Amino acid sequence: MPRKKTNNQEAEVPALPEQDASAQVIAQDPAIKGKRRPGRPDSKNAGSVNRLAILRMAMKLAVRTPLQDLSIVTVAKAMNVTPALIHYYIGGRDWLTSGVMNLFYRDLLRKWPKVTGDWRKDLEAAAHCLYDHFVRYSGIAAYVVSNSRFRVFQLTAFGDRDYGVEMLDRMTGLVRATGLGPARTGIYASQMIDFITQTGHSAALHLYPAEHRAFLDEKSSRLEESRYPNIAYARFAPLEIDGEVAVREGLDLFFLGIAAESSGLSLEEAIQTMMTKKQRGEPAEKAN
Repeated sequence: MPRKKTNNQEAEVPALPEQDASAQVIAQDPAIKGKRRPGRPDSKNAGSVNRLAILRMAMKLAVRTPLQDLSIVTVAKAMNVTPALIHYYIGGRDWLTSGVMNLFYRDLLRKWPKVTGDWRKDLEAAAHCLYDHFVRYSGIAAYVVSNSRFRVFQLTAFGDRDYGVEMLDRMTGLVRATGLGPARTGIYASQMIDFITQTGHSAALHLYPAEHRAFLDEKSSRLEESRYPNIAYARFAPLEIDGEVAVREGLDLFFLGIAAESSGLSLEEAIQTMMTKKQRGEPAEKAN
């Protein structure tokens, strides 16, 4: 029975179908097209297995395991079924990877913040939503920063919506709302998504200085200031950088560029204007 429509974003994102997908895989995949479809493999746990259950298990494993290392055999062991049963419902490794990515983006869109009309607040809220999702699924973040396939566009032979494309469209729409032209909108949207993905991955792996403060502070304190004057000058602030600080500071840089360019100035003209104001002692304008 179809769900009642509401103003909530979640109502716009239907659940993935649980139907047997192997017949559609055969119809779409040239490598197996024309071959006789095998019967459903026997398994003592087969009654609880379907396509969505498999993808959910794979996504659960991707909380820690890099998606590129997540094989059909690994998922089968986690579900205590045979690899043949996973193949029966999923169709192959690419379909598993893309299915997990599509489920990842579908769950992201369920949490996507509502648009307020304030371009900076809207971009900031969406960026933090995406960042938090990548931190939660570090295995998916590890895949996205190191692979080009299925980063956005997914295999959708099962009648699924491509939720990666929907994420890209929404993020691009938020950048477009700033008033930038087509070229700059596309560039800013792409660069912001890459920045958020990389930041989420680094945070999930605990790579930021704040998580190693004692070690870094001890090492930097031993450096001779006369030999390394610039490190001494900026020594303490980097030790405060964690994932949240990195997102905030990085977004502010993007917002400065967007505000400058959407005002009608080139980036070079905006920089020159701000530097002139600084030399005159005038306060710099903040992005709205």
